Order: sequence, then structure tokens, then C-alpha cells
Amino acid sequence: MNSSTLRLGLALMASLTLTACRSTPPAARLAPKAGDADYPTQARSRRHDQKVAQVKAGHYDLALIGDSITHTMGDMPGSVYEPLKAVWDRHFAPRHAINLGHNGFRTENILWNLENGELDFSPSPKVVVLLIGTNNTDDRNFRHVHSASQIFDGTRAIVELIRSRHPTTKILILRVFPRGGDDEHGYAERVFHGSKQCVETCRKAGLLTSKLADGNHVFWLDINRTFLRRDGTINTDLMPDLLHPNLPGGEAWAQAIEPTLARLMGDQPILDTPR
Repeated sequence: MNSSTLRLGLALMASLTLTACRSTPPAARLAPKAGDADYPTQARSRRHDQKVAQVKAGHYDLALIGDSITHTMGDMPGSVYEPLKAVWDRHFAPRHAINLGHNGFRTENILWNLENGELDFSPSPKVVVLLIGTNNTDDRNFRHVHSASQIFDGTRAIVELIRSRHPTTKILILRVFPRGGDDEHGYAERVFHGSKQCVETCRKAGLLTSKLADGNHVFWLDINRTFLRRDGTINTDLMPDLLHPNLPGGEAWAQAIEPTLARLMGDQPILDTPR
């Protein structure tokens, strides 16, 4: 065999190998099943019906989506979290925002909500802020919990749904907020101690969701140090129940996301200290 024939043969083999690699489909995801973090699951809620009506009737440039941590941000009148309305009015209401937080909801419940009316925006919002996953880890209030990778799957499903429905909307994923463990002391009327596994799964899941950011349409932000003392424990001046920010904590949360949120919204950050 002469050198020309050898080179031709090697080139042909390389071409065939490259074609085969290109034609091999990536590993298919397993279809989600009931109980999975990425399987849309209804949790009956009058609030959902109210929010669907608001979405369809209003014009919103900003949507905050999540669980009770988001829900408490200005949307729980008559509760200990009512003072956070001041934070909402200062940072979010001027941006024509809607609160789509749901107390006790998990990734699978939020996914169902969004598939059933809570994404029926017209026109699309400029930005969605997503904070979800802590209830998926709560082994003291839920019989079934999820691993960090499963919470990632649920978060990814939410992000992909938003992207498919509103491709021009920018999505800001917040890392799952820290939780306090059994060795920490809160001073609220109800304190939410997390098991060691719960606290660790929150930490891991929050980090995993950073992989969803592409820097173009999906962004990820870690503001967890805002709520921690130097030793890594929860700063109860900001999270007295070891899970939900109070008024100072809510303002600290809003201030921490302001530079990124303003850039995505195309406006100016609200960073001066409230009186």
C-alpha cells in the first residue's frame, strides 16, 4: 500500500468516525413520574386561581416565582411577615412586579402552577426571579424528599418551561437560601430547624443550579452570605425563624440582587438606605 492510499484510507476512517459521533443522539432523559421533582404536581390552592386571574388581567415586567420565602415578600398581609410589604413597595412594585410565591410549594408544584395559567403573560415579562427548592429537602414536613440532583432536575424543568413560553424573558435563578440546623437557635414564634441532611441538600442543590446559567438568557446569583454570620450559622437578626427573612433580611435580600436585577431589567439599581 503506497502512502497516498494509506492517507486516503485514514481520512475515510476519520470521516466515518466523525459522522458516527455526530449522528449518535445524546442520552435521553428518563420521563418524569409522579413523585419526581420535575413531574408537574397540583397542590390545590385558592391563591393559584387568584394569581392566574392577575396574570391574565395585568401587564407585568417582573415576576418573582418561588415558595413561602418569595410569598412572604410583601404578599402575606395579617402575618408576622406583613412588614416586608415595605420592601416590595420599594424594590419591586415600581417595576410592575407580580408575586408568584406559594407557601409550602416545591419544584413540582410550581411547575404545575406555571403549566396551568401562571405563565399566561401577555406581553412577556422582562425578568423572572426564581427561588425554589428548599421544601423539596424538608424531611420533617414532607414524607417524600428529593436529592440535590433531583431538585436540579425540577429547577431545570421550570427554567425550560419559562424559556419555551417566553423566550425573550431573562431568568435570574437565586441559589437556594441557607437553612438553620438543630444546633442553631431562632427566636421567632415558630422556628424552622432543618435536619442535617436537609441543610446539606439545600447547600448542594443550590450550587447545582448554577449549571443552568448560560449568561445570555439564564443567570444565577448566590447571595447566601447575606444571611450568614462569619461562622457560617444563620444571622437571626435577618432570619429569626432560621428560614424566612424578616424586614431587615428582606431589605438585605433585595439590596443584594439589585445590581443584577437592574442590569437585566434595563433600569437603575435602588441601593440607597431606606429611612
